[in-house]
Amino acid sequence: MIAVTACYPIETRGMKAASGVRRIKTPAGDRASDGLDAALLRDEPVALLLSTGFCGGLQPELQIGDLVLADTIRHRGKEIHVARDLLGRVQQTLDRFGTRTGPCASISVVADGEKKRELAGTGAISVDMESGPLADWARRRDIPFLVLRVVLDPLDADLPFSMDRSVAASLARHPIWSARIVRSAARAGRRLGIALNELLPALKEGS
Repeated sequence: MIAVTACYPIETRGMKAASGVRRIKTPAGDRASDGLDAALLRDEPVALLLSTGFCGGLQPELQIGDLVLADTIRHRGKEIHVARDLLGRVQQTLDRFGTRTGPCASISVVADGEKKRELAGTGAISVDMESGPLADWARRRDIPFLVLRVVLDPLDADLPFSMDRSVAASLARHPIWSARIVRSAARAGRRLGIALNELLPALKEGS
């Protein structure tokens, strides 16, 4: 079975249901892997864990809707590398999408513009809050792992989210941003869904 994780329904709304694929909603941030064991306990063994959803772009050329594929996940001073043969198959499948491959930074708070520029200086191409804990969970269980995400906020854009408020509460405090983010999220989510619908059958064939 392929387990596909995301925090919010809009991130995987365009993903079609398929046999052998399980969609799992995770908490945001460091608690992303909480409950995975319980959620997967009664299912068949996990052949692959795919962390997906929105991310921040860390290079100037990455804009809303661009796909990023991690070859390395940097989390709390550790580097977790994606298997090269698996990465190569994914790159070949997603080549027509112009997918960018490189290191993914995983941190515990929403990255503002200043933090994104700092991370960009390390050579990372994207930042999110869940891929680190999820990659570590998979590594400890010897389960193959992938990160495929779509850019929601480019390098110089700040999202009005705060870890001490829900997404809804954060958006309510910024009505102008709210409409803009909803439009951007819908656009990015559609592109991610198209990519997932092409990638997952190829992954199932190779597993």
